[in-house]
Amino acid sequence: MLKTVGNSALDKRYRRNFLVFIIDWAAYGTAMNFVSVTTVLPAFVSSLTDSKIAVGLISTISVLGWNFFQLVSAGIIEGREYKKPFILRVTPGERIPWLVISISSLIFATENPLLALLIFYASYAVVSISSGLCTTAWLDIIAKSIPENKRGVFFSTANMIGAILGVISGSIVAFYMSSFKHPLNYFMCFLTAFIFISISWIDINFIEEPPSNTSAPPNSFKEYVRKLPRILKSDKNYLLYTISGVVGAFGGIASSFYTVYAIDRFKAGDFDVGLFTFIFVGTQIVTSILWRLVQEKHGHKTVLVLGGIAGASAIVVSIIANSLNYFLIVFALAGASLSSFMVSNFPLLMEMSPEDERPTYIGLGSALKSPFLAIAPLIGGFMIEKYGYFTTFITSLFFAIVSIVILAEVRTRPTRIEIPTQERLIKRF
Repeated sequence: MLKTVGNSALDKRYRRNFLVFIIDWAAYGTAMNFVSVTTVLPAFVSSLTDSKIAVGLISTISVLGWNFFQLVSAGIIEGREYKKPFILRVTPGERIPWLVISISSLIFATENPLLALLIFYASYAVVSISSGLCTTAWLDIIAKSIPENKRGVFFSTANMIGAILGVISGSIVAFYMSSFKHPLNYFMCFLTAFIFISISWIDINFIEEPPSNTSAPPNSFKEYVRKLPRILKSDKNYLLYTISGVVGAFGGIASSFYTVYAIDRFKAGDFDVGLFTFIFVGTQIVTSILWRLVQEKHGHKTVLVLGGIAGASAIVVSIIANSLNYFLIVFALAGASLSSFMVSNFPLLMEMSPEDERPTYIGLGSALKSPFLAIAPLIGGFMIEKYGYFTTFITSLFFAIVSIVILAEVRTRPTRIEIPTQERLIKRF
């Protein structure tokens, strides 16, 4: 049954959860900046092996674990009144492995790089799978806790705060990479990531989860699987959005190799990798504010379309680059593109989803995209070794443009402008 709570209690719980989720986002995001899948991790793997396929495997593990296992957890949690207990059971798997990676990199990276690489891949797989299992439940709690007309505020504010901290963490990454010898520099990055992600781990215990507005019992696995095709057949708009993401998986191939390309062609050093991280996350501060303003006036879809254009532009700049300085622009555009996704992807999915099927809508789209997101970086690594960076990046650009065109056809509801100004927001929260 639907439980009712007094307005003052609801308001207090909303404010509490808003703050808890902001802290969680900031701490977790800061940790991820120290182990950036765009800069730090490709550089780390490149220090252990010359294989470009091995670099592509980073993104494959990340997206396959994170995307596919969202659907797995959706089938488990959809009928549950409370999702927080599930998160608390699973989330150690996305946190403790970073400590394992840090220690193994220090011990084995120089003496036995193959063993260090294998430990990294195994640990990173555990991180990605656990993260995927937790994401659907985490998003459902946010959707229950944050009113629809305030979700844009939440995601843009969280991403902006995370980006501000990201600038600081990017500076620290640059310091680590230039001040410590290999592999101590990577050990420091991984260990710092573990410290911040542990802060996030502590923080999520303070979530005050509202009950779900459904009393439906969990479906059996057979019933659950049977309803998935129905969703795709009955909701063409959702299907179109998912197809855009599938095509976009191949549009994102180039972004997995920006750092390695800069190292191979322009001899980028450890300090440059740190600088790229600084630019990548720093750009998100400005663009989080920009996307918030665009979302208020034109909606989340427009934010994602413009972010897609920024991502495609990053590929163009990387193709025409004739010096290392071009990559400051590349990572700035890539940061703007990622920021648009962080601000508007989840709110748009929440808008599309019926409340009682929200976990499935979120998990199904991610699962359908996961095989393509997983194989795309491996194809990219193979193409680079076979045909070179230019052909690979041109192919990536083509798919990025097609994805944008499909996304532009997605229909959304009219934007409801009920959001206070930034000044009032700061006073209120």
